[in-house]
Amino acid sequence: MKTWVRTLATISLLAAACTASAPASQGPTPSASRATVSEASPSPSPVELVNVAFVRDNSVADADEHALPALQGAQLAFQTAALADPEAVPIHLVLVDVGEDPSALEAVAADPSFVAAIVAPGVEVDVPEGMPVVSLSGLVPASDAGARLVPPIATTARTLARSVGNGPCILSEDPPPDPLGGLVANRSGEPAEAMDVAEVPSEVSGRGCRTVLWAGGPDGAAEVSLALEGTDVRLVGGDRLLDHDFLAQAGASADGARAFCPCADVSTSTAIAARRFIQDYQSEFGSAPAAYAVEGWDAGHLIRRAVRDAAPIRGDVGAWLGGVAAHGGLAGTYRIGTDGELVGPESTVRVYRVVGGRWVSAPV
Repeated sequence: MKTWVRTLATISLLAAACTASAPASQGPTPSASRATVSEASPSPSPVELVNVAFVRDNSVADADEHALPALQGAQLAFQTAALADPEAVPIHLVLVDVGEDPSALEAVAADPSFVAAIVAPGVEVDVPEGMPVVSLSGLVPASDAGARLVPPIATTARTLARSVGNGPCILSEDPPPDPLGGLVANRSGEPAEAMDVAEVPSEVSGRGCRTVLWAGGPDGAAEVSLALEGTDVRLVGGDRLLDHDFLAQAGASADGARAFCPCADVSTSTAIAARRFIQDYQSEFGSAPAAYAVEGWDAGHLIRRAVRDAAPIRGDVGAWLGGVAAHGGLAGTYRIGTDGELVGPESTVRVYRVVGGRWVSAPV
């Protein structure tokens, strides 16, 4: 997953075909005080192609491990919608990398063919005013013209802090890849320290820590896991642990590690929609859905409904998204407040544990 398109690229969604068409997520549920949307709303008149930006940042280490599944999930959502309704307005997903070009999103905002944007997990960017956004990043808040389908990173930190209790070693590389460690430190009262990974074993031994909260990247996490093998020290972390490189490099030492992530895993679901999603995803991309693929699918369907039920222009799409009170997706029902943020976001933070070399769902 380390290879990424490094230029602004348009992904044509109508040329691809799925072996089985996964069903769209359920429609948004309006509240009495907000814009009413209906499954029976008439489709807009045919218009020229509309674009949706997928915003990622390749300057952040290991960013593609979560951005790529989210991108593929959104792409699959648009593909299956096009197959189900060939007469619908075609949507192109356009990759926008703010790591390569910090002004890229401003250029998108200046182009009226872009009706909305999806912000990838882990991205931190200022969204231009008036651009409708569905955010999958705990670092990019929602707006009146959009929704965030994951909780703020502070919510994940709060859940982590409650779980690890008192006395964890909160460690990461220097510099830390995101604010998670510092936020947990503020909650737990323990210091967050950035250091060379080679110093971690002596740090843990000297402080007598029973838990290491690794707030760094997956490669460093694997080194820490190997260093702690044979001890009774627990390794926990955020969504950066949910990375193939961590499991591949840590091997058996990873067993028992836990990761806290606002991302859903539907691999064990018996629901028809989930099974078709997994089948189509594997057929299209050659691998099982990874972290944030489900959220990418749900984001794609939310925007697809906005384009279908509102006029396929930016202002109307933004107004439609701003009126959504709930959205039924593969991850469950997203309850969305008037500010575009999740209602009860703590419930969307899931815990995964390594058992036998693979991540499985675990109690919070």
